[in-house]
Amino acid sequence: MTAVTFRKVESRLEWMVRCGRGLRPGEALAAAAANLGGLRDDCLGEIDRRLQPLAEFALRDPATRPTPAELDTLVEHADAALTACGAVDMPLLGRALVMLCAMADAIRQADRWPPGALNPAINFAHLIRIGAVSDEEAQTLMTELDKCLAAYVAASTQSAASDLAPGIRAE
Repeated sequence: MTAVTFRKVESRLEWMVRCGRGLRPGEALAAAAANLGGLRDDCLGEIDRRLQPLAEFALRDPATRPTPAELDTLVEHADAALTACGAVDMPLLGRALVMLCAMADAIRQADRWPPGALNPAINFAHLIRIGAVSDEEAQTLMTELDKCLAAYVAASTQSAASDLAPGIRAE
């Protein structure tokens, strides 16, 4: 008769989990949630600090087209606020900030500047931050901003097509 011996080989991860320093997955998730709770106030402060320049941008003369540097600064602030949204569970605010960045990019590439084109997205982000809109209202507003973005993208596509050499069509 032949004897079979099963030998379990433990991975480094298994060893770390089983040793005194290791955490079980549930414990690790609870610790991570506690860490995020401690960061909440800092992240909300960062969001507010980054939304302030956006509000100032919305107050400027809406007929004046922003320079590429102003658009870069606007996107930089929106992106920093978006990063902070991840720690405070504000997905609608994150979507609004992504929309603002996409609109700024589309407008940068378009020849036409509709007066105050970015103001609705900026104001929408502020309304979400202060909790002035319900989820249903926010979804409706997001749908309308999607339509604006589609128009800006179409305008930037037309601008790109007009920059092509004669006889070349954009597909």
